[in-house]
Amino acid sequence: MKRRFPTALVFVVVAVVFAFVSLLACGAAERPDGGQGLLPVGAPAPDVFAADQHGAIQRLSDQRGRAVVVYFYPKDGTPGCTEEACAFRDAWDRFKQANVQVFGVSADTRESHEAFATEHRLPFPILVDTDHTWSNAFGVPMRLGTVARVTFLIDPDGKVAKVYPDVDPGVHADEVLKDAAQLTGAALPVAPAAPGSAAPAGADTASPGAPGGAAAPGGAGAPGGAGAAPAGAAAPGAAVPVATGTVLPPAAPAAPPARR
Repeated sequence: MKRRFPTALVFVVVAVVFAFVSLLACGAAERPDGGQGLLPVGAPAPDVFAADQHGAIQRLSDQRGRAVVVYFYPKDGTPGCTEEACAFRDAWDRFKQANVQVFGVSADTRESHEAFATEHRLPFPILVDTDHTWSNAFGVPMRLGTVARVTFLIDPDGKVAKVYPDVDPGVHADEVLKDAAQLTGAALPVAPAAPGSAAPAGADTASPGAPGGAAAPGGAGAPGGAGAAPAGAAAPGAAVPVATGTVLPPAAPAAPPARR
């Protein structure tokens, strides 16, 4: 004899599962400005601030005059989030050349951010949003208990220029760099050559006519030669080095000298 489940019990189980999934699923988030959903193109960026992985306070309005990338990601250390952060890291010198600031944002703690940034050598600020101030202000929804993966590009006047929902972590950094460079009017910086490729081969290439294939005197391989790179010269693509990636608020103007 087959055992049948009461119809009422089946309906209760289905209702509970549906309610649970609804709580975890993505919905149109209500923003503090009264709107719903992602902050639209053309809207002014919210004047929010937060501590980064070093404890320095980063205020969005302090970045006026340059393009800003604000990318929200679910969690430190997960495969997709690591891939996305490392893609921004690898393109960081080109973002600086184009005068573009990058902020990563998630609800992880400062300690988690610090460990994540140290492990993967992230040179840009990743912001602590444990109270969801930033995600709420930008209308970024929650998915499975974590913030959704969404990026906003903000123009130098402080307005949203483009929104990237459901990005591909592996190629997103190059995509947003191209759009950001157009905002600042900068030429799109070229990615540096991979280590061990063209540069080392060129340095060891013998000059034409040199006996035995040796480098010609004064060439690239000769000490002190005219073709030698100056000491301390930066590698291709390595613009101004940044120790921590922290962008501090602008200093207060100096007081006028006292009259005698």
